[in-house]
Amino acid sequence: MEVAIARSFIKDLKTAPKQIQLAADKAIKKLIEASSLQACGLDYTKMEGQKKGENYYRIRVGDWRMGIEYVHPKVIVIRILARGTIYKHFPPGK
Repeated sequence: MEVAIARSFIKDLKTAPKQIQLAADKAIKKLIEASSLQACGLDYTKMEGQKKGENYYRIRVGDWRMGIEYVHPKVIVIRILARGTIYKHFPPGK
């Protein structure tokens, strides 16, 4: 798949622990190699409370969550935050 990385993700990743940074890197590599989100082998869930036509998901990375937007065949990696924080800041416009 085609994967785009948002500036907000890079900013969040700098504040994450080293082990989370490494795990996020592995998750992004899996997304790039996969043909679809379903085929990537990652623990993902569609976010609740979305408007019609929005495709926001979260991917579990240890105790942290990556917030992504999935429009086949493209994934936009938007945020990575601690489990308790991501739901306050993602999806965008929440």
